[in-house]
Amino acid sequence: MPKAGMTKLRRINDALRAEILAVTGCTEPASVAFAFRRARRQLRQPLDPMTVRAQLEASSDVLRNASTAIVPFLKRRGLRAVVAAGLSSTANAFNVFPAIEPRTARILLKRRSWLAVNPVRRKGIYIKAILCTPSESVAVVIQGRHDEIRSVARNGKIAYRSTTHWRRAMTMAEILALAMKRDLGLESTAHQFITRQVRGDSSVALPERIAALIHARMRGSSSPVMTITGSGNQGIFLGVPYRELYRKHGNKVLPAVVFSLLTQILLTEKRKRISDKCGLATKAAPALAAGLAFAEGGDLADIRRIMSEVEQRLRDMRCYGARASCGNKAARAFRQVLKSLAASRLANRKDMLHRRHAEICPAHCRWCAG
Repeated sequence: MPKAGMTKLRRINDALRAEILAVTGCTEPASVAFAFRRARRQLRQPLDPMTVRAQLEASSDVLRNASTAIVPFLKRRGLRAVVAAGLSSTANAFNVFPAIEPRTARILLKRRSWLAVNPVRRKGIYIKAILCTPSESVAVVIQGRHDEIRSVARNGKIAYRSTTHWRRAMTMAEILALAMKRDLGLESTAHQFITRQVRGDSSVALPERIAALIHARMRGSSSPVMTITGSGNQGIFLGVPYRELYRKHGNKVLPAVVFSLLTQILLTEKRKRISDKCGLATKAAPALAAGLAFAEGGDLADIRRIMSEVEQRLRDMRCYGARASCGNKAARAFRQVLKSLAASRLANRKDMLHRRHAEICPAHCRWCAG
């Protein structure tokens, strides 16, 4: 392969790996906690939980989900619990909740009026974590992706600022070509995604199994989940069915997994990471349908048609926060994917029979004339 082609493929694989993270708990609370954990790491003096004050500025999309999910290990809901978890965590990476130090968290949760929350007029992922002690202040901004730190300021002066690079979204035709190429790097990433995903009870049917896993996650489960494009629920929705197919068919399913994961990224770039529309309906369900249609031999027109139908059938699904009821929405979305695929198979079979019949039928055949 020419060097330029290898470089592009490597960039795509790097982008795919960057979109897959193992995270415990809902990702919006985790992102807020991560911002405050980073702010604490910037303090020159040890944090005193009895005197520290914090301020959270965030978009309505972030606040909606961060305030409704239950924080793992603390088993508490609300922004005070989220920020306390971040300030009491000893983690250095994004997955902050498993490293909560209970004593510090308890002190913060018993205090009053140490946290101020200010909604800002922004959409998508935007978080500004401000930490104030008697001698210094730190502000950390996360924007774009859940784990993307855009800037760090200490005592009002910028200490770090990132430079983001615009990346052109792939087309469906390019995704189809990549899946058919069977690149070992992309398939290795896809394999890790499905085999490290939570599995649930294999004796339970897939719609109910997916629903149960998402329900438990929204209720503060301590099991880590493989996220895709910042969403653990969408990661479960894509990963669990493919894990079941992988158990039965092995590596043959990996091109379809690659197709779904890259389609998920494409849809996320078009429709944002988080909004008031349910991401299961606008991204994960169409992406799963696309990969399964590809696995069944569908061409680009078939795949696009099924994706469009799935999204249209689920267009009334809205996001009301990180709630246990997200599991029910996932079950509905999964059943719709199966229904649309079954309808497509029937339509394709009828078309095939119609074409075969037309080759031998008389000119007056009412079936062909219709």
